[in-house]
Amino acid sequence: MQTALRSAFPIDARRLAVLAALVLAMVQARTVVLYALKSHVDLPGTLDMRYQRLRRFVQFQLPDGLFTRFALAILPAGDLELILDRTTWKLGQQDVNILLLSAVWSGFSLPLMWTVLPHGGSSSQVLREALLTRFLTVCPDRKISGLLADREFIGKTWFKFLDQHGINPCIRLPARATVGIGKMPVWACFKKLQPGEVRRWHRRVQVYGVSLRVCATKNLAGEILYLAYRGRAGINLERYGRRWQAENLHSALKTRGFNLEDTGVTQAERISTLLTAVSIAFIWTCVTGELLAAKTPPKRKKHGHRTVSVFRLGLDHLQDLLLHPSRASWQALSGLMPSFDW
Repeated sequence: MQTALRSAFPIDARRLAVLAALVLAMVQARTVVLYALKSHVDLPGTLDMRYQRLRRFVQFQLPDGLFTRFALAILPAGDLELILDRTTWKLGQQDVNILLLSAVWSGFSLPLMWTVLPHGGSSSQVLREALLTRFLTVCPDRKISGLLADREFIGKTWFKFLDQHGINPCIRLPARATVGIGKMPVWACFKKLQPGEVRRWHRRVQVYGVSLRVCATKNLAGEILYLAYRGRAGINLERYGRRWQAENLHSALKTRGFNLEDTGVTQAERISTLLTAVSIAFIWTCVTGELLAAKTPPKRKKHGHRTVSVFRLGLDHLQDLLLHPSRASWQALSGLMPSFDW
């Protein structure tokens, strides 16, 4: 694992050793709790010495951009479709709140960059701009085809920022959002929608200071989606559906995978380092799952989805190899490591 990560993370050898051991331990134990991982990490010394090394490591802030470039190497060349979302949990009375930028991938979005917010609740337009500016600085050569986001991510300054950087929004609007010169609420533009109906506004309108198209659709449960976008309504409704990949990512990092919310860490820089390690573990499991699915395609349900996701397939396989060490298991693991060697 150290060899596989060395080219992407040119950091001190001792820290790289801890990072590699931490990733392997997270997969083996399916947790991010450092106290629990001390008995799983392949590091020298007593349990207490290993625990102290893990605690010191998460205090170390990795250089900005290393993980982002590492993650982007997974994706094929071409335009990026980004997703902006938040994941949050409580530790006692304290909120842990992460603004997360990811890319549309394969059923799960691919984490790229994040900001640990200093408060609970929604992010500010300033923090969103700062996060996207960091990403554009680190990866100036990757063109962005669009940004998918829920109705939390609105605002005049924010929409103009996206427009100035040539990033096409595909963003859900709250019903109260006003459009056009007359500042009409968007719900008033699409009255009496029927379940399953898709209705488009006949021309572009001003949405938070930017000229965009707007459409609406109503699902069978009666919930209405108002969407601001560029291009065709059908294509953008399909694109917006891929925003759910971010929810799958959050679920994999948390309750259905590595239980990120169980960590007792609350300091922003420590959460960020921990999130880097667990994101590497997440990517490794997904890449492994895709390799396994290519060899033996899993069964599918009636609606076409796999009975087991590539994430779960990869995680179960890697955990089994790590929990039952043998010559055969180490050979199998070494065969999966080159997937990380860019």
